[in-house]
Amino acid sequence: MKNVWLNPRFANTAPQLAIFADRDGTLIRHIDYISEPDQIELLPGVKASVHTLIDQGIPFFILTNQSGVGRGYFPIEQVYACQRRLFELLELQPEDIAGWCIAPEAPGTAGGYRKPSTRFIDEALSHLGAPNAATHMIGDTLVDLETAWNANASAWAVSCGKPQLTAAHHAGQINGAYEFRDDFPACIDAILTA
Repeated sequence: MKNVWLNPRFANTAPQLAIFADRDGTLIRHIDYISEPDQIELLPGVKASVHTLIDQGIPFFILTNQSGVGRGYFPIEQVYACQRRLFELLELQPEDIAGWCIAPEAPGTAGGYRKPSTRFIDEALSHLGAPNAATHMIGDTLVDLETAWNANASAWAVSCGKPQLTAAHHAGQINGAYEFRDDFPACIDAILTA
């Protein structure tokens, strides 16, 4: 497995829509510094929503910060094992989605893919040949929203992950445009029915 992978099948397909999602707290139950495959637990409805995107040919990307590697808590191979387990639970082959990015850098490391960098989104849209595609970033942290804003993408916040973002939402403390939903499936439903 690679840290960054873009599916050749989607190259220069020029889609009108592209979906990017955080992993921990958005697609799977959040656990701080998750590193064991048996800790991976899909959140309700995620599998069906991801299959809907694939069935409709909509490019779907997973973008995850994994600073546990950069901090020396566990090797990158543990992250790869967790990623493989995610695909098993989704009942998909990795090649079924448009791509992924695992950013292993510790905070403050320059030049990598760590969110809120837009590097992966920029590269993915270039790969798709779709710089002006309607782009959506879904996540459970302020960093995910910042990534969306930095990339001029639509920002979606979910309440099923880390509690800090939900608390900030209810307190009116988030400066910037975003949509707030309970979970990933609710975001996908809203995007596809807009």
